[in-house]
Amino acid sequence: MVLHQKALTTHQRASVAAKPCSTPCITLGSSARVRVARRHLRTRTLATEVIEAPQVIAEAEAALESSSSSTEAAAGASSTGSKQINWYQQWYPLAIIKDLDPRRPNSARLLGIPVVMWRDGSGAWRAFEDRCPHRLAPLSEGRIDANGTLMCSYHGWEFNGAGACTRIPQIGDERAHATACASQRSCVASYPVKEVQGLLWVWPDASPEGAAAAAAAAPALIAELDQPDEWEPRTDWFMREMPISMETVVENVADPCHANFTHHKVQGARSNEKGTDIKPLTPPTPAGFKMEQDSGRFRASFEFVAPCFLKYTFPAFGRVMAVYVVPTAMGYSRMITRFVKNKHNYPARPGLMGVVLKFMELLEGNRVLEHALMRNKVLDGDNHVLHVQERQLLAEGVNAWQKNYYMPGTSDTGVAAWRSWLTKFGADMPLLPKTLQDLPPLMSRRDSLDRLSQHTQHCPDCQQALNRINLALPATWAAAAAALLVAGVAAATGAPLLSWGVAGAAAAAVLLALAHRSLNKFRDLFIFTDYVHADVA
Repeated sequence: MVLHQKALTTHQRASVAAKPCSTPCITLGSSARVRVARRHLRTRTLATEVIEAPQVIAEAEAALESSSSSTEAAAGASSTGSKQINWYQQWYPLAIIKDLDPRRPNSARLLGIPVVMWRDGSGAWRAFEDRCPHRLAPLSEGRIDANGTLMCSYHGWEFNGAGACTRIPQIGDERAHATACASQRSCVASYPVKEVQGLLWVWPDASPEGAAAAAAAAPALIAELDQPDEWEPRTDWFMREMPISMETVVENVADPCHANFTHHKVQGARSNEKGTDIKPLTPPTPAGFKMEQDSGRFRASFEFVAPCFLKYTFPAFGRVMAVYVVPTAMGYSRMITRFVKNKHNYPARPGLMGVVLKFMELLEGNRVLEHALMRNKVLDGDNHVLHVQERQLLAEGVNAWQKNYYMPGTSDTGVAAWRSWLTKFGADMPLLPKTLQDLPPLMSRRDSLDRLSQHTQHCPDCQQALNRINLALPATWAAAAAALLVAGVAAATGAPLLSWGVAGAAAAAVLLALAHRSLNKFRDLFIFTDYVHADVA
């Protein structure tokens, strides 16, 4: 019955779901909530019994709630229930600092807010709302003046690092100029910022209360990067704009079981999946949640830390994968990732596998090659699938995942945990789409996999590589033509065909032509490379 539901209409699916299933399934009820915590988390093994991932989370949450209620009762307190987080009073890593241009304003979006990032005269990075208080022109189209202020390109108003207006060229009278500049209406909204671990963190609340809250809060950092005696970066930072909502991207990252299929031969293999069990170590709370994964081949843990941080820890491989998914605009998010390795618990491999792993480590150490050959290819496998998936889900209505996702077993427990957290603590997210109409129009696969606009334009190293390739392409083509001409002239003037003048020049022409072809293919890695899952055997 379940196997055929995809071919049915929405009305038919609802009708089918209402009919009793021939195989007994456990459904969430009051009796499930009174089981002991250990039994909540164990996997059912009876052939006639299937536990679904949402139930695992519901039972773990019930156990946590029961424990918390008992503790509060003993202390004379009462439970306050679910509390939605304030999305505007959180730290977000909006940019990789070394990828920002310090000579000019840099634009971005955060929670739908246009933001301009720029470095002032003191060398400190600033983040303003990207609109001039005069006539709302974008400050990101302005310039950084020689005196270290941000100048609006529309009428030349200038602002210091605190967002205060310091110059209005159109007002000549000194007293009138001072009065206008002293007005709160001439100020730009200036957001608190931090420069930590190579990232520029922005707190999107410019109010005095927001500034006080920002000073008291710490961003969700990669703890291992602050332990240089034990850990070191294995890759540099990577960032890509995703044409997908944060809601969907986080759900995907919280689902490790997709890797062997979506990233077959890139970051896993279909044959690796022999059954995966995922259990909650920490059920969803306002701070996040933590899961334990057992794939049979290795064990790992992964956690979500509000508002946008996910971290996988692989003890067997001495490796950590850190992912930030920043909500930027409706239907879009910004992914920033990095891998870290343990200096002392990084396993060595003998023989050919050791050589391959050493080569991979060298490849990951080169930022351009790691971005072009590895990181972008991983996300190419995700992007269009997720871009279409979230639209199909929203077409079914609000909270459609609860009735349309069928998640038997415990392999989807991370997905269920994220959905539960989002409902209980994150439902006030400003960019959370409620209907299909909230999202931008469906993109073609070509547009959803566009590396140039999503990554290369934001990465100076990849930009430089692309510029060099663009310079080398006509040079190699011209050199190949010149070598071929030399060979032709030499042959025409009677030189032996196997002489250096003929054979050598012809061979050089062939090699240069091959180099030109290879450069063309390598160039595509910075612009667009189609990813067709059916073609990956």
